[in-house]
Amino acid sequence: MFREDSAQVHMIEMITLFWLFFLAAAFVIQLQVPDTNAIASDASLRLAAEDAHLLSSAIVDDDGVSILESHLEADRRDEACTLILEQLPETVTGNCWLAADSGTMTRAGAAEIPPTQTLSVMHLKHVDGHLWTIGVQVWHIGGGA
Repeated sequence: MFREDSAQVHMIEMITLFWLFFLAAAFVIQLQVPDTNAIASDASLRLAAEDAHLLSSAIVDDDGVSILESHLEADRRDEACTLILEQLPETVTGNCWLAADSGTMTRAGAAEIPPTQTLSVMHLKHVDGHLWTIGVQVWHIGGGA
C-alpha cells in the first residue's frame, strides 16, 4: 500500500514539473509582433506630407516668385526644409531630406528622431537647371491617429 501512494505522489510531482516548465517556456518565448499602421493613419500622413510640399511651393514673395524655389536656387537647404515642415499640421511632425541632381540626400532643417513608424513622400522639382529631390518623412505626434 505504501508503494501505490508513493507512485501517485511521483506522478503528481511530474505533472506539476511539466506545467512549471511549460509555463516558464511560454513566458520566456514570446513573439514580439509589432502592430501595423492603420490604413487611415498612413493615408493621413501621406496627405499631410503632400499638402506640406504643395503649400510650400505655393508661397510666393512680393514679385510672385516661389520662396521655396528661391531657397533651392540659392542652395539654402535649411530654409527650404523649414518652409516645408512649417506647413505640416499640428499633429504631424517630420524631417526633410534634399538632394541636388544625382547627389546624396541629406537631412536639412530641424532634425528629429522619429519615435514611431514613419512615412516618406518624395518629390522632384526642377529649379534653375538643377533637379532637386525633396523627401518629407512624417509621423504622428500628440493627438494624432
